[in-house]
Order: sequence, then structure tokens, then C-alpha cells
Amino acid sequence: MPIECLISFDNNTQGVYYAGQELSGVVDLTVDTTKRIKAIHITVNGYAKIRWIKKGYPRDSERAMCRAYRSYLSSRSYVLGSCGVNSYLDWMAGEYSYTFHVILPENLPTSFDGKYGQIHYEIITTIDRPGRYPKVFKLPFTVIHPVDLNSDAIYRVPLEILDRKRFWSFCCPTGPLTVKFSTPYCGYAPGQKIHFVLYINNESSIDITACDVKLKQEVTYETHDPQHEYRYDKHLIASKQFGNVLRWSRKVYRGYLELPSIPPTSAKTSCPITVNYAMKIVIKPTEFHWKMKLKVPVTIGSVPIMDSSSSAGVLQANNNSIMRAESVDEPQVRAMANEQLLDNEGNENTTPTIMVTDADNPPDYIQMMPPSYEDAMALSEKFFDDLAYMENVSVSSVVTNSKNENFKPRYPVYYYYETPIIPPETLYDAIPSRYHPMVLATPMSDMSPTSLELSHVKTFGKFQILRYMKK
Repeated sequence: MPIECLISFDNNTQGVYYAGQELSGVVDLTVDTTKRIKAIHITVNGYAKIRWIKKGYPRDSERAMCRAYRSYLSSRSYVLGSCGVNSYLDWMAGEYSYTFHVILPENLPTSFDGKYGQIHYEIITTIDRPGRYPKVFKLPFTVIHPVDLNSDAIYRVPLEILDRKRFWSFCCPTGPLTVKFSTPYCGYAPGQKIHFVLYINNESSIDITACDVKLKQEVTYETHDPQHEYRYDKHLIASKQFGNVLRWSRKVYRGYLELPSIPPTSAKTSCPITVNYAMKIVIKPTEFHWKMKLKVPVTIGSVPIMDSSSSAGVLQANNNSIMRAESVDEPQVRAMANEQLLDNEGNENTTPTIMVTDADNPPDYIQMMPPSYEDAMALSEKFFDDLAYMENVSVSSVVTNSKNENFKPRYPVYYYYETPIIPPETLYDAIPSRYHPMVLATPMSDMSPTSLELSHVKTFGKFQILRYMKK
């Protein structure tokens, strides 16, 4: 019977921690017969690794391995024996339990698993044996660098982008195509819905066949060996497609994009792997005209925006009850969350089931809704490491299972947490149509200069149309 090892975390069945939190757990070892060993040590390891093959130039047969490695965490403790001692120990048969404890640094980057690299954290239990390869047991876990969207007021600013484009038809320019895209906030958390408004004013003679709104994840990999290289990878997170907009007409499309379990935006630039997000709007005209594309960055955080202090107090009270259940599986947590959606009077309560602590400390993950296995596996590709990750250790001596081999980082998801919706009365004041000029009830001479902001003046023959925006 081989040596059996079970690694578990204290009060954290999901194995998800914020940077700066306390990591502790127990390693249970079972041995059937007496073994001669040198030492047993437990290591908490964290690193970022990048590797891809670049084809040579001018001959494709010449290839170079671009790689990068950076260590963020390496804490080793000996539970039996010591380092650098050549003496041997007789490890008697039986069951043994060893504890480990470490404070995670606050500058750790968020766990990530991509196509060309990964940011990985793991617990490694190593049994050094004389004259043989060591026996290694590993258990990965997730670390999240907290990005609190309440820490900066910039995340509460509405996101707006406005652009105009003219098409050419028979060597003559057509009327302008005006596109405006708006969202209530510019910062969101996984599980939320990004409500948006897409306003299209087609004053041209070209029909618009389709309009796409997409949220894309942009990952940048940076290597320094053998030279400074960059590689970029993009993933489609969510998308929404709308219908056509005929010539000399306008439409307003409302919709939302639901965020799955995705890593937050990278807050540290020192990491060779950075993750960013952007909203992309694509307007597809007919015939052989170029598409109109708009792009605006969006911040994905780990803590959503709290609208008021009263809601934060309700969250604190709701989650204190969840804290009392130390070991709750995922179906039970979901059931408890559904029960808390109804208040004492039976009305629907849309507040998220998360815990809000002091401003200096991030909320605990235990009270957050864990993502499903499908959400964790959907948006990232398995990083293929073609070299041994540990010197003088055979791959056969590393004990893994199918769960650890297919490990994907898990990120907090805030269900049932709604964001504001842009009111419909603010849509048409900003961009009046050329064919539907706005009529002023008050003469222009009686208005104060601060009540109107002149945008631009266009002259068409004998008529002059003044475009303005209300403040």
C-alpha cells in the first residue's frame, strides 16, 4: 500500500484566499509499513511562469523558446527531520497529522491560467527518501488580489463613448452615422450585469445590418529570455447582437451582459501576465463599407460597488448568519442565498449575499457564492508546460489526481446584485437628429450662457442648425 496524503484547508473548503489573509491547514499522512526517510517538509509555493515557442526568421525551422519565471511565495517548514542532514529516520507505520500556517503577502497577483502562462499557487508536501526520488503531493489553491471598486470614486463614473462616421457612396459623402454607448458604471464584479444603452442615429443612405456589443478579455504575456518579447491573447467573455438600423432612421437598443467567473483586472504592473477588459461595439453596414468599431476599457473588480451604507449594514447582518455555518457545501449555500432574497414581509430583496468588513480588510470569500465548475473551466485554456517543473524529481514520483490536473482558479461571483439602469429620458437630449431639430420654448437671448453648451454649428444651404447639449 503506498503512502496516502490528504491536504485540507482550515475553514475554507473552496481553497480561495485574498492576498494578505492567513493560510492554514492540515496534512494527513498514512503509511502502512515502516519507511526509511530523510525528512518531511511542507512548502507553500507561488510563481508566475510563461513559455511559448517562437519560430525563427528567416527560416521557420529555427525556433526559440521564450520563457519567463518569477517567484512570489516560497515558504518551507520541516515537520520531520531537518535540512542538510544526511542522517536517516525510521518512519513508523501509522497515521500522522501535520499543520502548516503562513500569512500571504499583500502584493501577490491574482491566480490565472492562460494559454501561454499561468500564475499558480500550491501546497507541496515532500517526503525525502534516501537513494530514491522524493515523494511529492500537491494541492493547488486560488489567491485573489483584492480590487475594491469602492476605494476610488472613478469606478462610479458612467461610461460613455460617442463617435461619428461618414460613408462614401458614388464618390460622394453621405450623412453621418452617430453611435453613442453608455453604461451606469465603469467598474463591475463577476456575477453582475452590465446594463447598457446603444443609441444609433443613421443619417446616411447606407443601411446597418447588425450591431454587436462584446466584452473581451485581453491578456498580455511578457518574457525576457532569450529577449524581450510580448504575446497577446483575447477571449470573448459575453456578447449581445442586435438587429438592423435602416437609412435615415435611429434606434435605441437596451441590453445587458452577464459577467461569469473571471479574474479581476490586474492591479500590479510588475507581473509578467496582465489581464484587462474592454467593451467593443461593432456596427456592420451593408455593401462594401468598412465596419465602425468602438472600444472602451472596463474595470473588473473583486468587490462590487455598494450604493449606500444602509445596504452595507444589511449585508453585514445577512452574512453574519452565514458565518455560523462553518462547513456548508455549495447547494446548501445556494439554498441559503435564495431564502435571504425574501425579507420578513415576503418581498423580494436584491441585495447580494456577501460580507463587508472594515475598509482596511477585504471581505472573506467564505460568505461569497462560489462559481460553478463549468464557469471556472469555460474561459481559459490549459497551460502546457513541456519541461519538468522540479529538478531531480521524476514526474512519476509526483502524486496528482484528475481534479488537481484540471485545476482552474475560482473567483468570487456576486449573484443577485443589480446595477443601476440608465433612465430613458437622458437618451435624446445629448444627440438631437438633423432631421428632427429640437424646438426651444425659451428664446436663445433669454437663456444664460451656463444653461447650454455649444457643441458645433453646421450650415446646410440657407439653414443653420444649432446643436447643443443640456447641462
